[in-house]
Amino acid sequence: MLIKRQVLVKSFVTEDLKRDLIERFNKLIELSEKRISEIVSEEKKLLLTAPTIEPAYLQAVKNKIKEQKEEEERIKENLIKERENIKLLKDGEFYLHGVVEGFVDVKEGDDFWKKIQETEIILRDGKVVEIKNE
Repeated sequence: MLIKRQVLVKSFVTEDLKRDLIERFNKLIELSEKRISEIVSEEKKLLLTAPTIEPAYLQAVKNKIKEQKEEEERIKENLIKERENIKLLKDGEFYLHGVVEGFVDVKEGDDFWKKIQETEIILRDGKVVEIKNE
């Protein structure tokens, strides 16, 4: 029987990894900045039509736009923090990419808890170098 389990994906830190990650985060930050600009544009368009919109509806839309902008600003701030943390990583340390789901085959007689315990995939420059608790 196949059972789903979580698998940690980590990389040994190398200069290539740091460069690639920083580049990815720079692109994500740019996308976030673009989204913030779009939200500001939406807000300006709304304010131009404000005199013709019912006040309660106008306030609800303004609140929604404000929430969207604040959320996007939080996202951007978190991306910037993560990018700065990446810059501080030293060669040989681990960088946690995240968690993916994988499947494990469980049969009668298996130690269930051992089978579903945390599995790790270790990468070096994008290549798998080790799988722990396969």
